[in-house]
Amino acid sequence: MSSNNAMFLTRFEQDLNEQKINELYFEYKEKIYGLVLSYVKDNYLAEDLSHEILLKCYLTRNRFNGECSIPTWMHRIAINHCIDFLRKRSRQRELLHEQIDLLNQKELRTPEFEAITSCDKEELRSKIKQLPLKYEKVITLYYIKERTLKEIEQDLNIKLPTIKTRLFRAKHMLREMY
Repeated sequence: MSSNNAMFLTRFEQDLNEQKINELYFEYKEKIYGLVLSYVKDNYLAEDLSHEILLKCYLTRNRFNGECSIPTWMHRIAINHCIDFLRKRSRQRELLHEQIDLLNQKELRTPEFEAITSCDKEELRSKIKQLPLKYEKVITLYYIKERTLKEIEQDLNIKLPTIKTRLFRAKHMLREMY
């Protein structure tokens, strides 16, 4: 690290009082939010992740070595955080699909498999029953009773976008329970 960078980092750390932190936060929050939104495509989630990223930048500020600009450093942290989040969410989604597949599976192979599957199904049913009623109905009709979205629309007398939203939210709630 050059002496100029060392001097910059020392000055940066000394000048980093609460007012400066607030200024940095307000200066970069919209930029970080826009970047995160381009990855996750959900306003509320982007807002939450933006706050996490800005907090992460603050907590890891001592790792900033001055080899790049602060915006570049924060941008890189934001991208890595988004990629990690999406990977984690993808794994959780796969686990949820496996659980739902187990619930829908008709054939039983061995007594041991039957016992394990029974426990898994019971746990998933228990988690589904913990959902608010409007989400429980939609997820039960779609995954357990294998109704189409159009059939659910007719049965519950609610619009298709509402059904899709409720399915999405119900799956999200189930993921959080696991």
